[in-house]
Amino acid sequence: MNPTRILAPLAAAALLAGCLKDTSSDRTEYVLKPLAQTLSTDPYEPLDGVVAYAFDADTARYTVASYEDALNGIASLKDDPSARLQAVASSEPYAQEGTTGWVRMSLPMAERRMILAVDTEHRLYAYTEQELVETLPSLYVTLIFKTWKEGTSYKDGNWCFFNEFYTPPQRLDTYVRPLLQSAEDAAAAPFEDPGNLKVYAYAVDTTAWRIASYDDAYAGRITSKRDENDTRTTPSFQAYADEETGLFSMQVSVESLMVVVVDRVNRLYAYSQQSVDLDGASPTFEVLFRPWRGVWIDVLDGWRIVNEALDPDREEQETQNTARR
Repeated sequence: MNPTRILAPLAAAALLAGCLKDTSSDRTEYVLKPLAQTLSTDPYEPLDGVVAYAFDADTARYTVASYEDALNGIASLKDDPSARLQAVASSEPYAQEGTTGWVRMSLPMAERRMILAVDTEHRLYAYTEQELVETLPSLYVTLIFKTWKEGTSYKDGNWCFFNEFYTPPQRLDTYVRPLLQSAEDAAAAPFEDPGNLKVYAYAVDTTAWRIASYDDAYAGRITSKRDENDTRTTPSFQAYADEETGLFSMQVSVESLMVVVVDRVNRLYAYSQQSVDLDGASPTFEVLFRPWRGVWIDVLDGWRIVNEALDPDREEQETQNTARR
């Protein structure tokens, strides 16, 4: 037999083995990307101060007994809390441009690991059981701490979350009284049909957020003054009408509010910054629509009432569009 015919396959096999050896690893880089959500309607924001641990354990038998144990990287048997287990790995910052709060752990290869993450800002912790694939050198995991969740524990996906410091949020009934003055010499009165109004509030500040158009106001959309591509579309609090009183009521749980009222008949919208004392009496915010004024922006008692049809930029844009036709 020709020796060359034998050596060629052996050389190819050796080269393949070398390649496989170079790409395989006995460790996995576990990268955790933590986020936080303050209210159920808020977007997810990057979260700093998270620490993470990994255990040679499974979540069927092991748990984390307290926030203090979580901080110290200690798990314990569910049936015997005195049987405590130290972490086999702890996190360090993940330094890469464009990331905020990410952490990483270099984990020894194992079929499964129990992963613990601790949100030191809100004093929450969460754990899960993570399957590790032998040929996977890096694993990126997004974890969302929903600080608005009620109760001392909840489950989201494969993660179990714990908040042993939970206290029920304070809520305050607030009211909005929209009034209409149809003519300069007419008396202000409640709207004949409250169904023609829409009332809601965002837990934001009007110095940072605005309403870009009537359509946005009606849809419940606000826009960041810093970035027009940054919008929110779900109000933090929605008000409901009481036809007997003409008032709109909503329960709020924050002290600073951007309150919005939309008049569908006259295509006007109004918004204002309001502050409430959650320990105090229920306030009533009154807003007066005056369509007879014939102005683009009518400012009254802290409210900005906007008539989009009289926006000078809008008129100029419509004139330009007509000229092009």
